[in-house]
Amino acid sequence: MPSTPGQIRAFAYLIAEKAPVYRAVLAAFMQAKERFSLHLRPKEIAASLAACGEPLEPRELDAVLDQLCDWGNLEPHPDTAEVATVEDFYRPRYLYQLTVEGEAAERAVRAYLAFLDQPGELQTAALADIRDLLRDLAGVAAETPLDEGKVFRTLKLLCTRLEELTSRAQSFLRSLQRTIDLQGVSVEVFLAYKERLIDYLERFIGELVVAGGEIAVEIERIEAL
Repeated sequence: MPSTPGQIRAFAYLIAEKAPVYRAVLAAFMQAKERFSLHLRPKEIAASLAACGEPLEPRELDAVLDQLCDWGNLEPHPDTAEVATVEDFYRPRYLYQLTVEGEAAERAVRAYLAFLDQPGELQTAALADIRDLLRDLAGVAAETPLDEGKVFRTLKLLCTRLEELTSRAQSFLRSLQRTIDLQGVSVEVFLAYKERLIDYLERFIGELVVAGGEIAVEIERIEAL
């Protein structure tokens, strides 16, 4: 489904001048929603910002909230709960709520950052799972009559496991590259890291050789059917 310009604008806060402040405001709304609180008043938002080290003056906060509303991340609703005088009634007061687009954008950013930060590893357990799934697939494919539903489910599990193995390996390479790019690391620290890395790779390669042979046998069984 193609996106609309309004939906894309919900990501504008990421490259804005006050990006950390905008993120802190949206984080306050996400935390409030986790507590089943859908609306926030400016004073509640201000308290949350102060607690996370991003204090704002009321006028600055109003400008930030107006901008997030303009981008479509928030929507204002009239707030009459704390009206005590006629002057208060005519003074604009708002409750703010995350829009669907605003919540989706923030969840997408969190998922993106979590994906980048996930630990990279070469999973030996995944190799055993792939071998077992291939063995299951060979058994299912040999059944008469053929149960197409079982074949589909087994293939789907196999594809998922292969994708996970690939994703973790790519994360491992990214984390390795980040480590290599570090500046100011002492020779002793680098050599110690190198020894741990070599030991880790040797163990993985050893298990890969064993699992690779077993996986090849299962593939040959399937091809022979």
